[in-house]
Amino acid sequence: MDGEQTDFIWGVVDIIADTDFPDIRYGSAIHSESGSCLIIPREGEKVRFYIQLSDSDVKDPITGRVDKNRMSPEKLLEVARKIIHPYKVHEPKLYDWWTVYIIGQRVASRYSVNERIFIAGDACHTHSPKAGQGMNASMSDTHNLAWKLVQVLRGRADISLLKTYELERRKYAQDLIEFDRKISTLFSGKPKTADNDDGVSHEEFLKSVLRKSSELPWLTVNSAFQIYGGFITGIGVHYVSSGITNEIHQQCAPHLIIGERMPPQVFIRAADARPYEIQDMLPSDTRFKLLFFVGYVTEERVGELDALFDKLRDPSCFLQKYGYPTEGIAQSMFSIITIMSGDKENVEFTQVPELFRPHWSNVLLDDTDTTKKIGGGACTRFGIDPMTVTLVIIRPDGYVGMIAPASALEDVDSYFATFAIPRKAVLGRD
Repeated sequence: MDGEQTDFIWGVVDIIADTDFPDIRYGSAIHSESGSCLIIPREGEKVRFYIQLSDSDVKDPITGRVDKNRMSPEKLLEVARKIIHPYKVHEPKLYDWWTVYIIGQRVASRYSVNERIFIAGDACHTHSPKAGQGMNASMSDTHNLAWKLVQVLRGRADISLLKTYELERRKYAQDLIEFDRKISTLFSGKPKTADNDDGVSHEEFLKSVLRKSSELPWLTVNSAFQIYGGFITGIGVHYVSSGITNEIHQQCAPHLIIGERMPPQVFIRAADARPYEIQDMLPSDTRFKLLFFVGYVTEERVGELDALFDKLRDPSCFLQKYGYPTEGIAQSMFSIITIMSGDKENVEFTQVPELFRPHWSNVLLDDTDTTKKIGGGACTRFGIDPMTVTLVIIRPDGYVGMIAPASALEDVDSYFATFAIPRKAVLGRD
């Protein structure tokens, strides 16, 4: 693996804390002359303390190696008490779990061997646990790989699709390691004082890592992780341009970033005006979700959709060429979701051609619900012109793979042609 092991030594202990520290149920980063401590509230009443340790706390003076036997959960908590002084933490009834570790920051040079053997998770990348990315990154690795394996094993995609696993996830791991290196240095560095002018000041600590974040309401304003909310939640992951991430028409929706996850957005169902979160319609079921933003459905627009319907039914079109149907437990290749603009009182969803409404629940409206408090504003938020028809392709893992105007179906054909295998029997017109 490429990388290095740092000199930073940390301890971790999980307890039900009896303390007068006021922010014990908030994620808190404490940087004091006695060291650094990160407090993370856990399930129930548990709290996890990440505690910076000195060499003298855990290293054997003869061998210079970390000796866990020199440490105990009681000693870890005593170090934490010094860091959060003058607040107190009383002796808990039970120490749920504890350990000591040295931060290693490494990334595997390869993630696969000839697209036959793959590694994921800790086998690919090691880093400190402070970003909450140990298990999360591992699940994201396998999530990225699983749908690609399924498509190849079903004979719907070329084996070259599997090359994008390393391309996307190794780049993410490298970014994660860089983030981890910065945050570990900040956390482990001594604070600046009159006697230590080379230390990290409180202002530098916050300036380096502070940003407002709506995704992590449990974090305090002073939390060092707010700028990295995207890392912790996964929302900030951005996959580089590739055969499955095509940015040629990004201008059609400049604020819906290709290569990133489809963000949460509430629409209402056109049939019953019920608010619906788009994420609930994007399950990880190996299907590509085709989101047709058809705008205002005027008579002229209906004519345009009829013409688009004819093009999509052509045997040479991607929808027919790669549109594998459901076979047994294998889902179909595509799921079509249509999103209209307009007022729920005046829109009739049956105006759109049948292809765009495979089921009544698959037609959504960019409008508020009956309370006028939920939903609406998606086109404005994403930068999509409701006077045009725009196709947004969501990959099976929930990432935006491509955006294209209805006039650029040939580019969509090219997108799927880079990895998909055409059906043996392409359907013609009915």
